[in-house]
Amino acid sequence: MGQLPSQDILALLEFKKGIKHDPTGYVLDSWNEESIDFDGCPSSWNGIVCNGGNVAGVILDNLSLSADADLSVFSNLTKLVKLSMSNNSIAGVIPDNIGDFKSLEFLDVSNNLFSSPLPPGLGKLGSLRNLSLAGNNFSGSIPDTISGLASIQSLDLSRNSLSGSLPTSLTRLNDLLYLNLSSNQFTKKIPKGFELITGLQVLDLHGNMLDGSLDGEFFLLSNASHVDFSKNMLQSSSSQKLLPGISESIKYLNLSHNQLTGSLVGDAELRLFGSVKVLDLSYNQLSGELPGFNFAYDLQVLKLSNNRFSGFIPNVLLKGDSLLLTELDLSGNNLSGTQSVLKWAHRGASFTHWKLCCT
Repeated sequence: MGQLPSQDILALLEFKKGIKHDPTGYVLDSWNEESIDFDGCPSSWNGIVCNGGNVAGVILDNLSLSADADLSVFSNLTKLVKLSMSNNSIAGVIPDNIGDFKSLEFLDVSNNLFSSPLPPGLGKLGSLRNLSLAGNNFSGSIPDTISGLASIQSLDLSRNSLSGSLPTSLTRLNDLLYLNLSSNQFTKKIPKGFELITGLQVLDLHGNMLDGSLDGEFFLLSNASHVDFSKNMLQSSSSQKLLPGISESIKYLNLSHNQLTGSLVGDAELRLFGSVKVLDLSYNQLSGELPGFNFAYDLQVLKLSNNRFSGFIPNVLLKGDSLLLTELDLSGNNLSGTQSVLKWAHRGASFTHWKLCCT
């Protein structure tokens, strides 16, 4: 076996035993002791990346593999930096000894058949920068030890069966750029403090059962550009106006399918919405008259359908910059004055979709 440490080769061969179906032969036809390179590392094995005499990467994405995976064997790969096997049919768990993967920086097992709760040992992966467990059947709550992911930049736990409240320890992941916890069963309030993660660009919590009031401080101070809290049970704060202010960083804001009440802010306050490109407040209980949106210069998509808005659609709605607007949905309200808005179409507005009345 040359210079390859026995624990590396044994770990790979042990994992290979769990593979039940490999339609392309990518692993089963390649991972053989006879084909180890002279320098001691099986760089000729498909999906294996070597660093000297050690395995640094195991990359098995998009291979239609069926397997019962024992990931615990990879703890013996002491120099393993990247473990990626997304988009297969691999079953297994995140092992209790995951914290022993000291060198791991990238872990992606998304879109497989993994299950079980998330082990507290995840928080010991201080070097991990990217973690994607999306599209599996993980259950239970997020362990408080998640705050130990001191280097994490991208965390995707979406499309699982995770539940419980969101731990406040999530707001202490100071290097986080991308957080996606959508399509789970999380409950209770969104913890305060996400606005303090200065580099956070995407916060996606849609499709859960989160409740409580919207945190105005988050929307005022957040540096995120993409915020999606849709399909929850969120309510407006005690004020009568929804979101009296919003950070200029936010370009995409989706609060649809919640329990928001009150009216939209007036034209003067809407200056604070000047950078928003996509605004979706549909399927709530918002009421009152529509503001003019005079200062929402970058707005491309506006969805306010299925609320309780009344009165006229303002003639000045998006006046002067309507050419940017490609999608407008005001249906399911009690609005009138639609003809003045339809004149946009005759002025060259590039609508791909518009719906102004009825249900």
